[in-house]
Amino acid sequence: MSKPLFIKKLALLVAIEAVVGSIVVPVAADAIRVSDVTLTPIEGEEVEEGVIRPFFGASESTLVTLYRKVSFSVGFAGVAAAGDLPGWATLLRACASSVTNTPVDPGDPLVVAKTVFMPITDDTESVTIHAVIDRQLYKMSGARGNVKAQVDAKGMPKWQFEFTGAFHPVESVAQMPAVSYAKFLTPLGVNKLNTTLALDGFDAACSSFAFDFGNQVVKQDLMNVDTTEITGRSTTGSVTFRNTDVATKNWIEAARSSAKVPLLLRHGQAATNTISIAAPLAQLGKPSFSDQDGIQMITIPLRFIPSDAGNDEWSITV
Repeated sequence: MSKPLFIKKLALLVAIEAVVGSIVVPVAADAIRVSDVTLTPIEGEEVEEGVIRPFFGASESTLVTLYRKVSFSVGFAGVAAAGDLPGWATLLRACASSVTNTPVDPGDPLVVAKTVFMPITDDTESVTIHAVIDRQLYKMSGARGNVKAQVDAKGMPKWQFEFTGAFHPVESVAQMPAVSYAKFLTPLGVNKLNTTLALDGFDAACSSFAFDFGNQVVKQDLMNVDTTEITGRSTTGSVTFRNTDVATKNWIEAARSSAKVPLLLRHGQAATNTISIAAPLAQLGKPSFSDQDGIQMITIPLRFIPSDAGNDEWSITV
């Protein structure tokens, strides 16, 4: 009888590739502290041969494309010291995001130490992913992906990632990899103490905020080509909060005119374990109503619009 493989013995390590598609061997510092992991060990398009015989029966099929996918959640949290890179920085880079890091400058106290992520269109980086389940190694190279954020009241906020990359045969390794989660903080709960959201300058009594990069991730298998590409982006989201009387804010009229307004979500208490998402042109969609504890809530879908300069529809600051 074979030994069982324990699915909770799992390590996920992710490293930026110097050359797209060229495998990098991750080290302990590349480990990602994850939850909600779903690994699709083999994915691809299947074509049936379509053989006709003098009797009924299935025809053989062949996988004509081959790749691997993995999805997982990571805590929506900041850093231990201002100017540090968050543990999830590598992941955002592989989701078509730039990173600008301003570390602490002992010689200039006026420098604000922070890290800012913004969307990019060209030269998206790729990653090698090692997913190890009880000493079974599933590699992905040339991986790129999409990410969403879910920030709900009375919950722990999370990033939700999905990556697609090249398939490599499964390997059995002698032991589980060494990991270091030093760059990851436990996210703070979403509540009045820790979280604020302003929409068009209005401080909303918000129960839920959703944010989706909206990357179009495609797997291309052609002659001499086996790549994962990000071919477009349409960032969307939604916000749910206590409805207001029209004298305070007329959200229906704002949606009717397709208003584009600033949005700022800030989560955290101090200058370190904080993270914010800002959008200067969040276009309001058609609202809907719901009931929460007998109080009327309004949900407004959002579409994040870039300026004429481009690649500026949102920014994430840690």
